[in-house]
Amino acid sequence: MLTMPFAAGVAQAQSTDSNLVLPNLPLDFDRGKNTSVLQRERPEYQAQGVRAGSFLLYPKLELGAGFSDNAYQVDNNKQSDVYALIAPSIAANSNWSTNELNFNAGARLRRFASETPRNETNYNIDASGRLDATRSLTFNTLLRTARSTEPRSSAASPQDAAEAIQFQQTTASVGSAFAGARIRGQVAVSVDQFNFSDVRSFSGGLISQQGRDQVLLRTTARGEYAVSPDTSLFVQGGYTDTTYKYPLTTGIPNRDSKEFNVIGGASFDLSALIRGGIGVGYVNRRYDSPIYRDISGIAAEAKVEYFPTQLTTVGLNVRRTVQDSYFGTSSGFFATAAALRVDHELLRNLLLNAQVGYEQDDFVNQNGRSKIVRYSAGGRYLLNRNFGFGLLVGRDNRSARGNVGLQAFDETRALLSIVLQR
Repeated sequence: MLTMPFAAGVAQAQSTDSNLVLPNLPLDFDRGKNTSVLQRERPEYQAQGVRAGSFLLYPKLELGAGFSDNAYQVDNNKQSDVYALIAPSIAANSNWSTNELNFNAGARLRRFASETPRNETNYNIDASGRLDATRSLTFNTLLRTARSTEPRSSAASPQDAAEAIQFQQTTASVGSAFAGARIRGQVAVSVDQFNFSDVRSFSGGLISQQGRDQVLLRTTARGEYAVSPDTSLFVQGGYTDTTYKYPLTTGIPNRDSKEFNVIGGASFDLSALIRGGIGVGYVNRRYDSPIYRDISGIAAEAKVEYFPTQLTTVGLNVRRTVQDSYFGTSSGFFATAAALRVDHELLRNLLLNAQVGYEQDDFVNQNGRSKIVRYSAGGRYLLNRNFGFGLLVGRDNRSARGNVGLQAFDETRALLSIVLQR
């Protein structure tokens, strides 16, 4: 297990979008022919772990100091502030020749000096396993519960909330994968439950979030046919049943729906050049209540990595999905997002990165659209196997129009962190 400093910050920087629901069967294209900058093994800077029977334990602590020039991410009356970050975690990974069992637990606390309504208390606990039934057939499972903070840039987030919007997501999933000489198949079935906490508005009132509590049942299947050792064609289909726990308000039904989607494309891993997966298709979401307009259109997902040199990785992520709205009787919106990221190994222990991202959310049955442009740059300095430093500087700029109540804002932020690990 390669454990590197500032992993949480890097994960945030790599995020394609700020939407609540993400795919339960991500694109899989790695055939072991290329190694990205972040994947590369660095034994002299790699956490050794603590042996406990047939498991290796990886404790880790990240401490950081950050700054935001717009802590509430609003257009007017901006408030700047500094904050402290505390993020302990531990992972336990089996060390077996076959099969796999992993446990993870962690917390991520963000505490502002003055703007305390923006404080965040996040944590996660999960267990995952893989059963190798044969050399060609595997089964996997995941149990996870996590308390997370919804990005204020999300087009589904209530804009008059002063406090950080936090929610509990509990996930149970099972899946299977089969790999033959030319044919590969994958299937995943998952249940996700979301429970949102009520928050205070800028006026001091309480904003109920129970109308957003929901349960998602998702099934996704993918089949691939290899046309060469480097390239395969795939088709993927998915079904999602969304059930809200409560009506939107008294006498007004919520956005219960059923969605079907299908995409087709190719995955490839060309030696010392490029790898990735690209899929384009169609999505159709039908709402149970006639007051919400059904949504259909183009769906897409792509992830491509280009290797101009062994020391540089250029990655492109693209995704177009349907997300439920929070505003009025708008059923939902198309979220189209893209992110371009460059990672460069300047020195063996000095990794630099830069990213630019764009997201456009187009609301259905409402004259509403938001656009977000994101920039970030950072670096990680690996001192030795147990210590490292990270720096991330970023800026978000959102423009909005229409009658869905979204606010335009811009924010510049920075985070300096130190990581201690075993």
